[in-house]
Amino acid sequence: MSLTADNLYFAPAPGLEVQVRAAVHDRALGRWLLCLTGEQMESVAYGLWLHGMTRSVAEANRFGREYGIVYRPAPHEARSRTEDVG
Repeated sequence: MSLTADNLYFAPAPGLEVQVRAAVHDRALGRWLLCLTGEQMESVAYGLWLHGMTRSVAEANRFGREYGIVYRPAPHEARSRTEDVG
């Protein structure tokens, strides 16, 4: 099954797809470089949490350590919730 914005409970932040497509790989750092807004960073944290639900949480843990944003689901809330971890 492929996830798209149409079948996600929380749609990606506006402009996130454009920023991801504009990412540049820095060979010296061995990383992809993106310029994201706070809202887009929260969308990335949510996406990594979803990834961790079915595969590995390593990416979400690293994102949380490096950028201080972690998605924490709250069953009693109707909205997404992210929090600073730093």
